[in-house]
Amino acid sequence: MQLQRVTQWPERIGDVGVIKDTAIHDIDIMRYITGEDPIAAPAKTGSMHHRTFEDYAHIMLTYKDGKSAFIESNWLTPYKTRNLTVTGSDAIMRLDFMTQELWIENAKETRQPRYPVQEPLKLELQHFADCITEKKKPIVTGTDGIKALKIAEPQWNLQRKTK
Repeated sequence: MQLQRVTQWPERIGDVGVIKDTAIHDIDIMRYITGEDPIAAPAKTGSMHHRTFEDYAHIMLTYKDGKSAFIESNWLTPYKTRNLTVTGSDAIMRLDFMTQELWIENAKETRQPRYPVQEPLKLELQHFADCITEKKKPIVTGTDGIKALKIAEPQWNLQRKTK
């Protein structure tokens, strides 16, 4: 699996690097898709334009069954891209988070199922309100957020022991 989240540096950001600003969302997505935490998350990071924080990162999430996911995140690219590619033995699925377009490609054809475009932030806020007013369990919990944040921390570049 590959995730790409690149753009120019947003001037509003001054307290964190690109990992905690953008890559953390892809870490969270991978936790959701796989249903597990990686056992290791080595990363190559650096700064080309910023002195305090990293402005590019390449992260490899490794899982105990041998799966892996690659995350590219930067504030260097002159255009905004948000993509997920999942490669399987029979097909490749590509998702553009910005346009909400999905492509499914196999050896014979490319299909592009159509789904109604929805506003993600509006859905997130509605779900949050529903959880409060209807006492529902949230899809993403505070614990999920903490786990994604821990994976995004620099010390996660080291191998983790599995239980």
